[in-house]
Amino acid sequence: MNNAPEIKDIDGDILTSLVRQALNSPSVEIRQWEHHPVSYINTEESNLGVHRFKGTAEDQGEVRPWSILLKAVRAPFRTDPTYWNYHRREILAYQSGLLNDLPGGFLAPRCLGIAEYADGVCWLWLEDLMDPASRRWSLAEYGLAARHLGRFNGAYAAGHPLPSVPWLSQHWLRGWLAEYERGCLDTLKLISDKPFWKHPLLISAFPRSIADDVLRLWDNHEALLSVLDQLPRTFCHMDAYRPNLFIRRDAHGMDQTVAIDWVFAGIGGIGEEIANLLAASLIWFEHDAAEAGNLDTAIFTGYLNGLREAGWQGDLRVARLGYTVACALRWGVVGLWWMPSLNNVQEQADFEKKWNRPMSELVSQWAQTAYHVLSLADEAYQLRQVFF
Repeated sequence: MNNAPEIKDIDGDILTSLVRQALNSPSVEIRQWEHHPVSYINTEESNLGVHRFKGTAEDQGEVRPWSILLKAVRAPFRTDPTYWNYHRREILAYQSGLLNDLPGGFLAPRCLGIAEYADGVCWLWLEDLMDPASRRWSLAEYGLAARHLGRFNGAYAAGHPLPSVPWLSQHWLRGWLAEYERGCLDTLKLISDKPFWKHPLLISAFPRSIADDVLRLWDNHEALLSVLDQLPRTFCHMDAYRPNLFIRRDAHGMDQTVAIDWVFAGIGGIGEEIANLLAASLIWFEHDAAEAGNLDTAIFTGYLNGLREAGWQGDLRVARLGYTVACALRWGVVGLWWMPSLNNVQEQADFEKKWNRPMSELVSQWAQTAYHVLSLADEAYQLRQVFF
């Protein structure tokens, strides 16, 4: 394969067919364009960047604006395509057509083109959703997105055939915890040291120590992973949190939720999908953690409504079990990744620069998130006794 061209060398010949697809017209001729990088939360080393190309085109005498996105990734082949972070998964999902007709008002952006180059580099050309990532959602919008996720998951749980392709993730959370196990063990050792909790920021943010709760969660993580494996199965996006979700209305005025970044997509348990919509949205400051309870209620209520609308008639407590278990496992210990920085002045300065907030504010938000996630762990233990 040839090397990928430079972004600056992308020309009208490359863009024309893409813009024609974006505008649904074969007669479009591009008149001018510009491009610039898009700022977004990038937690994956495989992501090489996102660029927005926009301009004007002429279509049978009419001047029409257009905008499309280029997502560049390095996605080498792995021996295990079910690996939790298999970078080719999103490419394969688009190439296979799996994302073309998802149920429930939940969908992926239109893929306008895929180009693969040397060294595993791939360009994904996608429709531009044009939703300002800096805009905070209301509780109603979180509830709406959760409702669409409930319809999406509920359709498969109610009998819509599950995808059977071999490259979807399996036991995603097990892989996630295995990836971060060393960091989790370091965190567990740190929080077991009583003098550590005398740090001024921790004294302020944690009026009640969470050490025993976190240690209990880790002691039970294998049993909780087994619970997830026994829940009703459904197709999941697996990374549905605010920066990856966009709400819009279609041509008929119907609300839709569009999800980007399908790298984690796979088969999971009912309720598992919305764990990240709560916890990761709090961790990334998309919602005030002081209002975590209200956010929890909005998300879970919306999800339950979506499950019922999709025709799933199972016990709603089972969905709550999947949700609480997944939230606790995903962020109950891993979500304390920031704690070691409290022993390093330079790391704290780096945190403040990255997040553009004082360390006291960061610790306060993450502490309140931890309290809520651990309360969900307690709920998960109780529900587990009911069903298993």
